[in-house]
Amino acid sequence: MNIEGIRELRKSLRVKTEKMPQAVSRALNRTGQGVVTEATRKVREMYSIKAQEVKAAMRITLSSPQSGIVEVTAKGGSLPLTRFKVTPRQPTPGRRSRPVKAAVRLGQSKTVSRAFVARLGSGHVGVYKRKFPGVTRARPKNAKGDRPELPIEELFAPAVPVMLGSREVVRHVMDETERRMTDRLDHEIGRIMGR
Repeated sequence: MNIEGIRELRKSLRVKTEKMPQAVSRALNRTGQGVVTEATRKVREMYSIKAQEVKAAMRITLSSPQSGIVEVTAKGGSLPLTRFKVTPRQPTPGRRSRPVKAAVRLGQSKTVSRAFVARLGSGHVGVYKRKFPGVTRARPKNAKGDRPELPIEELFAPAVPVMLGSREVVRHVMDETERRMTDRLDHEIGRIMGR
């Protein structure tokens, strides 16, 4: 090979090396988007929750060639039980109340003791339970000597970040991240090299 050929080869390698941070950044971003999809799919294999509920809790901060980091985070509080599979779905006024059954995890429907479905003044329908005081569960008397109704509280299921943090989901997402990153990086390097 003559001198000119070596010079051209070095120049070509320098150009390709300069494009590497951009290739890594692209591979990271595609991997991050894939992680959101895979995490959502795995959570839905375990919990009776809608995909939009899981995706709405996740945020992705994309990578730049300078940062070289993509970040996927999840935020959100506990979800009302009515966001999962619950029967009955609506209050049944005028009838003897049916026992409330809820399935937060797929295939694990359970009867929630002393729970009922009610619509509040705001129109919100939820699964509620009376707050019983102490161990005796007797309603305390008020100043007039009456036993007023006890306050109610809405029942909630785990938050999306808790579901995403389960061992099965984390293991699956880590495996998928490694696989996707390897494939995407190979693809992006191939684009630079003109393959």
